[in-house]
Amino acid sequence: MRVALASIALLLVGASSGSAFAEEKASAGEWRSLFNGKDLSGWDTYLGPPRKLLNQDPDRVFTVVEAGGAPAIRISGEIYGALTAKEEFENFHVRVDFKWGPKRWPPRETVGRDSGILYNCIGPHGAGSGAWMRSVECNIMEKGCGQWWSVAGTIVDVEGHRVTPEMEPQVPYKKEGAGESIIVYKKGAPKLTAKPSDGVTPAVDPEKPLGEWNIVEVICFGADSIHIVNGVVNMVLTNSRFPEGGREVPLVRGKIQLQSEAAEILYRKIEIRTLKEPPPEYREHFPGRGETGFIRLLDEEHLAGWAQCGPGSFNVEKGIATGVGGMGLWWYRKQPFGDFVLRGEFLQEEGADSGVFLRFPDPGNDPWIAVKQGHEVEIGDPKPDKGSTGSIYSFQAPRECPLRPSGEWNEYEISCTGKRYQVKLNGKLINDYIDTAGRPLRGYIGLQNYPYEKQVRHRNLRIRELR
Repeated sequence: MRVALASIALLLVGASSGSAFAEEKASAGEWRSLFNGKDLSGWDTYLGPPRKLLNQDPDRVFTVVEAGGAPAIRISGEIYGALTAKEEFENFHVRVDFKWGPKRWPPRETVGRDSGILYNCIGPHGAGSGAWMRSVECNIMEKGCGQWWSVAGTIVDVEGHRVTPEMEPQVPYKKEGAGESIIVYKKGAPKLTAKPSDGVTPAVDPEKPLGEWNIVEVICFGADSIHIVNGVVNMVLTNSRFPEGGREVPLVRGKIQLQSEAAEILYRKIEIRTLKEPPPEYREHFPGRGETGFIRLLDEEHLAGWAQCGPGSFNVEKGIATGVGGMGLWWYRKQPFGDFVLRGEFLQEEGADSGVFLRFPDPGNDPWIAVKQGHEVEIGDPKPDKGSTGSIYSFQAPRECPLRPSGEWNEYEISCTGKRYQVKLNGKLINDYIDTAGRPLRGYIGLQNYPYEKQVRHRNLRIRELR
């Protein structure tokens, strides 16, 4: 069966597997279009059951049309499926214009019109409901624009309250069944874990009346993201992840999909930009991101707060701290920290060893207190194993060790939130560890020095406490 909007003329049918997106890749922060206005170059089409077809579209579910004098992508919604960007993205800001068409299809012909932006999509087509990849969903749905739903087992943390019968009249989205489990996002509310059996819905509905164009945006940085509908932030999600092999894996990178889900919809102005930092106007929604609120620990003001424990020392010159002798511990004794983000840089001569210690108690004169009662992020061999650079020594090895060539500075970021320890090296998340040893959730930080001929240098060490 085929359908068409009376007000649009068909320009081109089906998906093209030829050239990539029309525009060259832009530098970080610069917008570029993912739709060339002519065809579906740069995209794959997938039709779920009963078709199960990749880049074959006999029902013309995905086409390019003219709408209001401008090109648009029309998704008929007749068969569950998705239009999938061929590229993968990480740390990005994507925005689309959308408008509903009149057609709705079973099994959702009597409920709110439904589509969605799926992002950080990984794995095979059809993993979610037979039609979509494992992903994070920014739902596009009447009365539910900006919602989160789990696709193929994803999990997220969100501030909010579970819907009660008393709350339901105040929530724009009405549950489609008595058994539906819904969390309402509310900034400042207790943080809950939304599991695959849950949905998360906004407390406001900024969507424009049927027939008008809307703008939906997603800003994703690391495993955190926000959803914006017509300029209103109505969803803030943290720690997106999925279970695998007995542990939870962060979901921080992947493709983008536009859903076909039983409703006719038009998309235009599909644009994206990659980010080095969250946009300043939205930084408050990304705690620990950007440089706002960080304290520099190696400047003149804070150097007096450091003390040496055990043999050896650290020499500091022009903001660079170099460890000599040891094995000792140089620790910031001015204050302990609970949840925080710690950033820094290190330059490691081949064969040298050091480490960053986290949340250990006052060590007195015993540097081994930091080893035995805190946690260490190792700076050592590039293997990787439980004793290599980026490991949580000696508990968990990093997934990879993306060190820069010898003689170059490496950047790291360590996030400590509750029992969770996340380590990024040169922009890549390489370790995500949940403490099983019962180590303290609050304590001091420090750097390790070894009596090796080769040295490790540290600079730009800075910390930001999280509420």
